Amino acid sequence: MSDEQVKVDALVVGAGPAGISAALCLARRGLEVVVVERGESAGAKNMGGLLYGTVLNRLIPNFHEQAPVERAVTRRRIVFLGPERQLALDFGSEAWGRAPFNHTWTVHRPAFDRWFAGQAEAAGAGLVEGTVVERVLLEGEGAARRAVGVQLRGEEQFRADVVLLADGAHGLVGQAACRELGMAGPKPQHFALGVKETIGLPAGVIEDRFGLEPGQGAAIDFIGAPFENLIGGGFIYTQKETVSLGFAGRLESLQKAGLEPGDVLERFKQHPEVRRYLRGGELLEYSAHMIPEGGIDCLPRFAGNGALVLGDAAGLVNMSLYKEGTNHAMFSGTQAAEAVLEARERGDFSRAGLASYERRMAGSAALADLRKYRELPRILESTPELLGLYPDRVSRLLVDYFTVTEDSKADLQKRALREFFQGLSKLKLVRDLLRARKLL
Repeated sequence: MSDEQVKVDALVVGAGPAGISAALCLARRGLEVVVVERGESAGAKNMGGLLYGTVLNRLIPNFHEQAPVERAVTRRRIVFLGPERQLALDFGSEAWGRAPFNHTWTVHRPAFDRWFAGQAEAAGAGLVEGTVVERVLLEGEGAARRAVGVQLRGEEQFRADVVLLADGAHGLVGQAACRELGMAGPKPQHFALGVKETIGLPAGVIEDRFGLEPGQGAAIDFIGAPFENLIGGGFIYTQKETVSLGFAGRLESLQKAGLEPGDVLERFKQHPEVRRYLRGGELLEYSAHMIPEGGIDCLPRFAGNGALVLGDAAGLVNMSLYKEGTNHAMFSGTQAAEAVLEARERGDFSRAGLASYERRMAGSAALADLRKYRELPRILESTPELLGLYPDRVSRLLVDYFTVTEDSKADLQKRALREFFQGLSKLKLVRDLLRARKLL
């Protein structure tokens, strides 16, 4: 082995939640593990968002007492938007304001990811930041072809018994390795484009506008205008002194509608129901990223010879109203680590030796959820009214019902119903509602 090669037990490509979870578990068990992150630091390519902490709380009990979390989410809201109207379902619980806080937090990902990576380093993992992995090193031919390490930009190489591919939704290195090792999924992955801004506001203003007590947070999902021609929707999350807002839309629907993401975001911000939350705020950050949303039918093989794929790189995102990704990523990291430990005991890092990872994932709640929402992409593609026309009509129906006039209530209600059904097939409406139940 040349001086430019370093041999370790395990290599992790990507310092996101999946990769760091795996590295933390492996380092705690005494393995020599190195994480290579192309960003300047862990989390540098991310902004604010939701964190579901069930898996993390098992890794680091009461993590919220030391992690840089922003607010515990005690209030959820689903808002159906018309061009100038809204219908909101607002819910929450006092119990969500007490430990374990419904395991739901808002976080600023650069700060949180740096802290999480620091936990792995403290356990003994090596973290190499600001370094690009050019490719996964492969040896052998045919069915015996296996991953043996990675090559960094600049020709330096790391060698390892196993490579954990956690380089994100559109990680070219992981995708190439999966193709080479026969791990590619049965169907091409589909992606949504997520566009997000961070708006600065004083903590007291946030709490007043969102109806929160100090330290409490809100998460709001928006369906309808201005996303009528998109498969997607908007969101707002509150942090300590910032608000994250944005939208995610399937790329094909953006292209088909001829929409520019920046224009969609600006229209969303200007909707009266959204604008009131942002008044007087200062734009601090802007970002865009890819989100895998093909669902269970697009998942790759999780294990190959000398390699495992996890997190967003494996497409483990639930794009229903739950919007789960980080927790599934962390879970996949912990299960990948267990498979590596078992393979190490047997001295077998072939696909068969690492197959317990696939078995663990197959029986998990994460994949059960993806199976439940298997039809979500097809339903949204075939029934665009669910995200555009119907939210507008329902909000209009209620506004018309409660518009004060000199007419009798019977006449007002008849007119409101007539406006609701105008141009709608009642049979199609029933069929669409039956389809919609599968989204819940």
